[in-house]
Amino acid sequence: MQQNRHHKLLINDVVLDNDSLRVKVQGEWRSIEVKQLALLYLLIDNIGQTVTRDTIITTLWPDIIVSDNSVSQLVVQLRKTLGDNKNKPRFIKTVPRLGYQLIADVNEAPELSEKLIAPQENRPIYWLIAGLVIGGSALQLYNSSLFDRPQSAQYTYQSRLTASPGAEVFLRYSPNGRYLAFSHVGKNQEQFDLSVIDMKTQSLHNLKSTGYSEEAPVWSADGKWLAYYRYDPFSCSVRVLSVDNAIEMWRLSPETMLFECDAAHGPLPIFWPTDNVLYTQQWQETGIEVRRHKLTSDSGVEILDTRILPSDIGFLRDINIETQELLFSQLINNKHHLFKGRDKGNVVAKSSLITGGRGPSVWNKVAGSYVVGDNVLKSVNQQGDEDIIYQANGVITDIAVDLQGGHIAHSEGVAQVNLYHLDTTVQNIQSDLNAVSSPAKLDVMAEVSKDGNWFAFASYDPQRPLGYTQVEIWIKHRQRDTANLLTMLPRNAFPKKLLLSPQGDNLLILSEEGDVYLINLFSKKLITIIQDFKEIRNIYWSDDGRLINYQATQADGQWRLWRYSLKELNNSLIEQGEVQLEKYTPVLAQQNISFPNFLTDISSYLLMHTKHEVDPDQLQASLRLYKPALFNEGIYYILRQGHQLYLYCYYSQRQENIRIRPIGLYLYDINVSLSLSTDWQGAHILLNRVDGIETDIVLHRLNSTTQ
Repeated sequence: MQQNRHHKLLINDVVLDNDSLRVKVQGEWRSIEVKQLALLYLLIDNIGQTVTRDTIITTLWPDIIVSDNSVSQLVVQLRKTLGDNKNKPRFIKTVPRLGYQLIADVNEAPELSEKLIAPQENRPIYWLIAGLVIGGSALQLYNSSLFDRPQSAQYTYQSRLTASPGAEVFLRYSPNGRYLAFSHVGKNQEQFDLSVIDMKTQSLHNLKSTGYSEEAPVWSADGKWLAYYRYDPFSCSVRVLSVDNAIEMWRLSPETMLFECDAAHGPLPIFWPTDNVLYTQQWQETGIEVRRHKLTSDSGVEILDTRILPSDIGFLRDINIETQELLFSQLINNKHHLFKGRDKGNVVAKSSLITGGRGPSVWNKVAGSYVVGDNVLKSVNQQGDEDIIYQANGVITDIAVDLQGGHIAHSEGVAQVNLYHLDTTVQNIQSDLNAVSSPAKLDVMAEVSKDGNWFAFASYDPQRPLGYTQVEIWIKHRQRDTANLLTMLPRNAFPKKLLLSPQGDNLLILSEEGDVYLINLFSKKLITIIQDFKEIRNIYWSDDGRLINYQATQADGQWRLWRYSLKELNNSLIEQGEVQLEKYTPVLAQQNISFPNFLTDISSYLLMHTKHEVDPDQLQASLRLYKPALFNEGIYYILRQGHQLYLYCYYSQRQENIRIRPIGLYLYDINVSLSLSTDWQGAHILLNRVDGIETDIVLHRLNSTTQ
């Protein structure tokens, strides 16, 4: 008998995600084919009973004549997907001459509070052997120097602290290391709850589950207060509650509002390095603004005064409560760099540049060192020497260090970022979006040809470091069901923007490294056409699609106008000597993100025409998340209101701003460039949507000999 399907099931220790056609086996997500899933559900519906081969054939192939061998092959494939062994089955038992029987335990995947995992100090020797075998296989498979490095002798992987549907993010240890605070969002939920794990008793406590979204907790330096962001669709506030009593009473503690914050952006980390000093961050039009607040906690926490730090500090990553050193990152020439420094009144004294990346970075217990993560968790000392702690299953989203014991907790997982097509010419534009790509990889940087017939996008595996993967470029004709692989970029090259020619026959690929590639959609031959310049900008096609115009600087730092000819296959200077660059700047509709003022100009234009309908801060924050898409009658843009995303269009000639439809949720910054693109008529839109985030908290112990 057919049963109601849960979104997720736990089959023994395997998680089945019905919505995404995937299973999680030994901590790794893998896809499951539709026919395999149908067989699995047939066995689940008849759990404990033998399902005959005839029943399987008539159920799975009702209108097709198939051989008995088709059943055998399907069972073999399903066993392989689940990691089952025919000789020692844990899932599917063969009943000789009859059929098959499901012998596994099947339950609904538990919620966070039901799936808190207690750490284990010792692991059986066969787990070590299995790890060595898997590690050796990975070495041969990837052929990457990354896996040649030994794991850290300083740390021991202990366990996962959580393994539940949804995401656990914004991790923070209390100053004494006793508690780990974080935010949790469950499957199909739209708001974060505030939770704390007591690391001594391994018990979980849900502090806030109010219907609002409680995010990014931070402890006071003395551990007596806990501050966090509270969001609703229209407002944001930073609130404080007392935790200077038994943890069972914290959820009943009165809370006070410390200050109102910017509801247009997601939360930026708060730091409370001393009892009377609090650092906050807020997006401004020119970048991130860091503020230093002087506090008093005589009768509740209050702000006495506020000072804005120098504007060039960048993004504040962490503050060491023992040394008061700042750790912050900046984007310089499209590269992420880490700096350390000290707050000295009106000046932040920077140190020299240190190793960094786009992932989370925090100070370590070991003096002067810090911990960074992306796909690999590693400790870095003052000399820049790296010590790999852990190869993550997916992407590392947050890191917390217990500065008393030196232990490290991090959250890791995957996000489904899918690409969708919206046809604005259909009668019911509110119907479901049409999926263009597969959730197996991240498909981003969508580009639609001027006539709307061709879709191009980039695809890569988020579970591998960007330096050890090759990005794929795919192409799809609008009227065909499937996309085709166009090319693979050179290793270590990561695209920043795709630009189809006006005729749709050639594709430009602008890389973050400053190189530009050209590929013909029909010959599929990839060539490098622009490289070795100090900087390039203002790249665009000529109207006939035969020339590529751009500006570039060489060693002398002087901007000059260049042109690449598809006919002559070479680059040439447009004019010698000093020229008026503005004279060669195309109209706004022909520009793209390679133009430094593109977003500023679009933002100013939209603010001028929508100021009575759209919140300016909300608009600027949303334009950073999704770049706008221009077409002949106006501008498509996406507006984030709370966690909900809406597609808008401003029609220039009609001077009318219209909300077209909701497109989904955006709960957490996953550090992925999200796409929005359209053809010249505005009829066909390609856009990204984050369909789900799955993360767990992982614990690593600092070995006592290293403390």
